[in-house]
Formats: sequence, C-alpha cells, structure tokens
Amino acid sequence: MAREKGTGNLQQEKSGRWTIRIGVNGRRLSRSAGTRDRDKAEAFLNRFLAPIGLGAMHLPLAEAWHHYEMSPNRRDIAKATLASKRMVWMAFARWMEQNHVEIGHLAEVTDASVAEYLAEFRCHHSATTYNNHVCGLREVFRTLAEKAGVTHDPWAGVCLRADDSVSRRELTLDEVERLYAAASKEGAQWKLLVMVGIYTGLRLGDCCRLKWDDVCLDRSVIQVIPEKTKRHMHGRPVTIPIHSSLMSELQEVFSRRVAEAQRGEFSDRINKIDRIGTPTPNNPVNPVNYVSNNPIPTPPPRLCASARDNPPTGFVNPAIAELYLNRKWQIAEGLRRIFKMANITMSVRLEGRSRKSVIASFHSLRHTFVSLSANAGVPLPVVQSIVGHCSTAMTRHYYHENLDALRSAVASIPVIGKPSPVSHSPFPVSHHPARRGSIPARLARLEQYRAQGHVTEEEYADTRAKILSEI
Repeated sequence: MAREKGTGNLQQEKSGRWTIRIGVNGRRLSRSAGTRDRDKAEAFLNRFLAPIGLGAMHLPLAEAWHHYEMSPNRRDIAKATLASKRMVWMAFARWMEQNHVEIGHLAEVTDASVAEYLAEFRCHHSATTYNNHVCGLREVFRTLAEKAGVTHDPWAGVCLRADDSVSRRELTLDEVERLYAAASKEGAQWKLLVMVGIYTGLRLGDCCRLKWDDVCLDRSVIQVIPEKTKRHMHGRPVTIPIHSSLMSELQEVFSRRVAEAQRGEFSDRINKIDRIGTPTPNNPVNPVNYVSNNPIPTPPPRLCASARDNPPTGFVNPAIAELYLNRKWQIAEGLRRIFKMANITMSVRLEGRSRKSVIASFHSLRHTFVSLSANAGVPLPVVQSIVGHCSTAMTRHYYHENLDALRSAVASIPVIGKPSPVSHSPFPVSHHPARRGSIPARLARLEQYRAQGHVTEEEYADTRAKILSEI
C-alpha cells in the first residue's frame, strides 16, 4: 500500500482544531485530530497512519521488547520481574509469528488475534498465571502505544479471571521441628538459613542476603530493608527483635567469624616475618621481627584488639548468599531436599491444572511466623510492622487462625434463649445462693428457692454443684 505524494497534511479549521487529510490508493481520507495543539495533531497523524503502514513510527513485533526495555515511560521494576515479563512477551510474539504471519507490527494486532491467543492460553494455565500474562502484555502495549502508532488497544476489553490462587499454608510446630532437624543434617549454612526464616519471617531472598550490618547483637534486633518493598515503601526498614534461639546461633557464628579473622591476621604476620628471613651481616633484622627456625606457637584463643574493633562484615551466611546470587537453582534444590527429609509435601496436583500447585515452601515459614504471632495475642498492626506489610489486610492474608482459638471464641458466646436463675428470682442478685454466705446456708437457701419454684431442676443441679465444688 503506497502513500501518494503530498498526502498526510494537517489543516487547521476555523474553530482552531486540526484535521488530518491523507490520500491512499486514490481515496481521500480526513479525520479530526480533536486538538488545537500542532504537536498533538502531528502525534495523532502518526498514530493514524501506523496501522496502514504509512506512519513514521511503524514498530515491528520483533523489536517491540527492545523498545519497551529502553523506554523511559516503563515502570521501574526488579531485574527478575523484568526477565519474567520478557518471557511473557516472547511467548506472545512467537505465537503471533506462528499463527498470524500477516501481523508483523504492533499496531496491526487486532482484538480477534488477541482473543484467539488468550482462548488457547487459558486452557493450560491457572487464573493467576492468566491474569499476570494479560497485565504484562497490556502494559507493554500501553507503554509503546504512542511510539508504535497504536490507535486502538486490543487489550482494553480483556477481562481478568476470578482469582483461584493457592496460598502457601502455614507449617505446624511438629513440621517446623522436623524441618529444623533436616536442615541441621544438611549443613550448618542450611540450619542457619532455616532458623532465620523461622524466627524473623523474612522472605527467602532477604534471609539469604542478610548482612552483619543489618544485625545489631548489642540491641538484639535486626533492621533490614526488604528487597520486595524497597521501591514502593521508600526504603523503609523493618525492625525485628532477635529470638533467644536465633541470638545464640548468631553469636556463635559471629565468634567463629572473628576467630577466623584473627587467625588470618596472625598468618599474615607470620608470612611477613618469613619473608624477612633470618638476620645476617648483610641482612640485619629488627630483633622484634626476628624468628628462629623453631615452630611458631599457636596464638591463645582470645580476640585481638583489631578483631574487636572491626567486627565481621559482609553476609551473615556467605555460602548461601553466594548460591543465591550466582546459582539460585541450587538453593531451590537444597530446600527441596530438606522438605523431603522432613516429610513435608510441597506440591499437589489440582483438577484443571497442567502443573502441580505449590502449597508449602520456604515462604510457608513467613505464614507460620505471622500465624504464631497473631495466635499468641500479638496485635496485627505490630505483626504488620515486623514483617513489613504495606497494610493490615495483607497481614490478614498471611494469618491462619488456630482452630483451638476459634473454638474458644465460639464457646465464649453466651447461650441464647436460656433464662438465668437470677433474672427469674424475686431476690436481689446479692442474695443468690451461689454467691453469698456459708456453704450450709447457701444450700438451705437453694432448697428454699427450689421449694418455692423460683429455679428449675436443671438450674438447681448446676447451682448445687457449684456450691459443693468449693468444699
């Protein structure tokens, strides 16, 4: 489709609004730009021409992701989130290439092609995956709309599906005990990772990358900025009191790191002395640095001044941190082994889903932390502050009620429709037989009430049992 010479003009009407006029294959087309601003009218002209292959901003599907990634208008998201969104876009682009070869540009994507793609996609994925897929593609289109000349958003009328996500469940205390035992057998670094997860409620990434700068052993608190909320909560840290069990483990690790640093400094001094050598007439050596050929004794097990003044820095669990940063799949494999050793089922197969749904993982420790704290009577706003949730509603999502607490709450509701003996008694409340006087006097008064018909047989038996229980 060729563009005729002299077409694509802008003409300003008497009202001040701009109108575009183009000629395509001998046909004259005109459309009001709906604006009195020349620059906005030029942008409208480019968007109008793009779908028919005449605009200057004709963006191929194959180049769309690169332009989205470099766009200054896209949201600032984490690197991992951007990578997952790229996979979503590439899946859509490959499908379009295989099923609609006639669509080569972003502005050519139609409602029908989008509907066809989603109809096929939703058959094999859960509602949560489907909704994330739609939202990701919709964002790419809207970010590139002006640059690609998209005049109609094919995702605008797409409705999201009802949420059918399966939340991680909390672990029972017995499961937590088994998980801790399994992690201890797997290695000291895994034991420390699980302990941090149990007693802090931090997410896996924050547990793996916890640094000594975030741990204040003197004040017995951990102050860390969660990676997930770093952007939209303006870098606000969460303050987590250190549990006594975790404190003992951290102090042991701290002492071990300081001892290693001390041994390293001592070794450096020995190497320096060895390089100096033994004294000779041509190589005088300071007597302080002189070392004989005898073996050098091991230093006493005490902290040197430099180690006390310079506590260890870096990651609290460096082995786990290295795996998380460079070989994250090994973290997943290690946790899978630990859960299997602890005999905890991590995933189940649900009807209508092609893949298993995860019901228990390391994130379950965060659910467990919230549930145990709330069931122990800690107010939800306090739990929200510790775990770093943006709202109490999110904390409630993590809170799994204890069945015994629920039973106690229901049992505390008074019986409705049963008259109390006090309300039917002609005597004041203070004269009730179960509340005043000696036991013989109260029993006699109760017998009198029974003879006068002020109490029922059931109320008589209950009150008599209460009085006799005080003997």
